[in-house]
Amino acid sequence: MKNKILIVVLFIAVGVLTYLLLKKSEQVKDSQIAQQAKENVKLDVENLKQKLDNQGLQHTIMSDKENIVKSIKEIRDSSDKKKLDSVTKLLNIRDKQLTYYASYSASLEGKLLKAEKTDTGFYYSDKWANIQYVKPKDTSGNGHFNFKYNAEINYAEYWKKSSFIAPKKHYIDFWINDPRATINGVKRLKIEAKEPSLKIEGSSMVMYDGQAHFGADVGINIGKVKVGTSYMYNTVTGDWKPYYYGKFKLIGF
Repeated sequence: MKNKILIVVLFIAVGVLTYLLLKKSEQVKDSQIAQQAKENVKLDVENLKQKLDNQGLQHTIMSDKENIVKSIKEIRDSSDKKKLDSVTKLLNIRDKQLTYYASYSASLEGKLLKAEKTDTGFYYSDKWANIQYVKPKDTSGNGHFNFKYNAEINYAEYWKKSSFIAPKKHYIDFWINDPRATINGVKRLKIEAKEPSLKIEGSSMVMYDGQAHFGADVGINIGKVKVGTSYMYNTVTGDWKPYYYGKFKLIGF
């Protein structure tokens, strides 16, 4: 029994040591990424593509990999940082609670819109906009406009493949369903969710090696490394037996 306890303690010690080493390596890597990000990351998205669909609506398309960081602290531009500070204050949240931010600047241009004359002024209406000019009641006034615009802003995420065996490429597409509207620019920030480095898992387990075994398994995941122990019941001999293992993840899908 003492030997079994010693083996379990040894596995846990190896796991903790591995975790500390990986954590140290991760901190060095993160600091290098953060330094590089301070030189490269800003909110403005530069790689935008424009296209017209068969209804004449302009779409703005970008890769979903644009401006992905691990922390708001990686933003280099002071004006961008102030913008994000104003967003978090508006939402009454802390920096670490913000996971995604996007802002789209758009323009709307219409020419030679046919106005209809009314008793009080002029009026224009289509399925998106309603514009009314009301004349002043006396000659000393300037009159006024009443305006209403119904904008349907669309956002979609999708993937495409150039061929059957090609990897998937993921895109973001957004548009306003008015052919007079144009997206002029995009500010975007996506903060990656950080997976915990250390996880403890417990599960039931079945194993067959010519004889059937069942029991329970407890393992510690430390990055790509997993160490654990299983306690299995042999259905043929009627014996309980401990198993100890260590794994290193090479690939994953």
